[in-house]
Amino acid sequence: MISTYARHGSGEKAVLLFVWTLRNNLRPTEFTLSCVLSCMSTFRPVEQGFQFHSLVIKLGFESDAIVASSLVDFYTKVGLIDHAMKIFASMGVKDLISYNTMIMGLVHNGKLFETMNTFHELVSEGLPVDDVTFAGVLLACTFGSFVDEGMSIFRSMEKEYGIKPAEEHYTCIVDLLTHAGKLKAAIDIVESMPYEPSSVIWESILLASALQPDIKITEGVAELMMTSEPQSSLPYLVLARAYEMRGRWESLIRVRKEMKLKGVKNVFGCSWIEIHKNVYTFKADHLQHHRSKDIYMILRLLFWEMEADNHIHNLTT
Repeated sequence: MISTYARHGSGEKAVLLFVWTLRNNLRPTEFTLSCVLSCMSTFRPVEQGFQFHSLVIKLGFESDAIVASSLVDFYTKVGLIDHAMKIFASMGVKDLISYNTMIMGLVHNGKLFETMNTFHELVSEGLPVDDVTFAGVLLACTFGSFVDEGMSIFRSMEKEYGIKPAEEHYTCIVDLLTHAGKLKAAIDIVESMPYEPSSVIWESILLASALQPDIKITEGVAELMMTSEPQSSLPYLVLARAYEMRGRWESLIRVRKEMKLKGVKNVFGCSWIEIHKNVYTFKADHLQHHRSKDIYMILRLLFWEMEADNHIHNLTT
């Protein structure tokens, strides 16, 4: 019942039922603790996660591989990557699930070199790898712009490990190549795919092609996306921007008219941040926060400081 609640997004009910079992002297198993931990990061304060960790130690499950992996997953999701790394390092027996959990946690917390080291440790231990392993490692290569290593790992998937690249692997490698300015190599990868590329992959190609001298690639990919994703504003906006950069004003007006005629609306990015139980919303098209001027002034100062230290190029690319 606890696992059912956890799988279907009813984490609060899962925890309440777990507390009821403790009050009724029903000793939890490693699977019980793992299920409860899986939903702790979504709605519980970090302090309660610490309390749950203490309970795990009290019950004698800290050395269990399943529970330890769940603790690693919990701490990575709440951003306490150092806690996760300590638990992972202290594990006596590490299986593929443990390694995959650590690899995914490291990459999502920006520990890219540590991600690669953990992958190499996994391979050196002789444990089998799977598609999840490669998804995490290729994502680290993408975030870190490790082009040569990323391509080497991607090519080794099927040749050395017998794992056929799936959509998430192709997405990572295309992102890696386009961000590195290797558009032709990215297109070659897309053309070699055994199935139809997703819209996410075409988005990477589209955004990269807009900066190329030949606008035909941009026009072709934009037209393809307009057909497959008719309500997406991205192909119209990128194509309009490409025409504007080249001074092709008639083409720019035509794209905007077509966008309006088809009823395609601009979709702006949005992000949220929670501070002391208050949720603040930021949209790309305007400033909503009541102290937005202060926030963006500090951001501008940070940019100036990074420009002085020659870091701004790496940030923008």
